[in-house]
Amino acid sequence: MKYFNRLMVSALLLTPVLASLSHAETAVIVSLKNNNSYTSIDKDLITRIFLGKVSDFPDGTDVTPLYLKQGDYAREAFNRDFLSKSESQLSGYWSRLRFSGKGEAPEDIGSAAELKALVANDPSLIGYIDSSDVDGTIKVVHQY
Repeated sequence: MKYFNRLMVSALLLTPVLASLSHAETAVIVSLKNNNSYTSIDKDLITRIFLGKVSDFPDGTDVTPLYLKQGDYAREAFNRDFLSKSESQLSGYWSRLRFSGKGEAPEDIGSAAELKALVANDPSLIGYIDSSDVDGTIKVVHQY
């Protein structure tokens, strides 16, 4: 019993440490073909783009956001840490907009590699991936 209690206390003490280690940075990405002169976009504008409130990049060109599929850890982190919404809150948000005719949810993409390839080949797209997946095919406009 004493061993079990020590094990439980150790597990409880390590949980925050392990949780912080598992949190990777997320990168918001655009295509290198996106010829805009800006090198970054602020969090507020990105939030408005991903919630369908803004449909243009800062220079006025069209922007289309892409989400990773539900259940992807980067999507959960993006929703929680960036949009300040849970998956169910986000689903409800898009349901209300769709029902009122004011918007459609962004397309869900199956994997970070697929999302990165789509964004790399289309200057009107914006997406997010784990920062460890960033390479020379895309441009990071925000990282957190």
